[in-house]
Amino acid sequence: MVGGRIGGVNVFGRGLALYDKQGRRVGGVGISGDTSCRDHMVAWELRHNLGLDFVPNGVSGDVTHPDNIIFNVNTGFGHPNCLDAVAEAAAANALTPVTPLH
Repeated sequence: MVGGRIGGVNVFGRGLALYDKQGRRVGGVGISGDTSCRDHMVAWELRHNLGLDFVPNGVSGDVTHPDNIIFNVNTGFGHPNCLDAVAEAAAANALTPVTPLH
């Protein structure tokens, strides 16, 4: 890569959009450092702690976790299980619910 241009678009499956109280996307947060499953869950809790988790809709079908990680790859939009499928699924189900929009 010496003398070559480094850049482009890098897509990480462990990033989340940040939403304000009006449901407007105001940014994003991405975590990378562990399994992609754990990175997603850390990003989820970080977004909640920042108070920017007013998610207007999502893909999971779960109204309390509308954009939560989905481990069922048969849905067409799932994530493969990580190191310990049972522990990762339990941790994902224990994530703090998003703040409902009023």
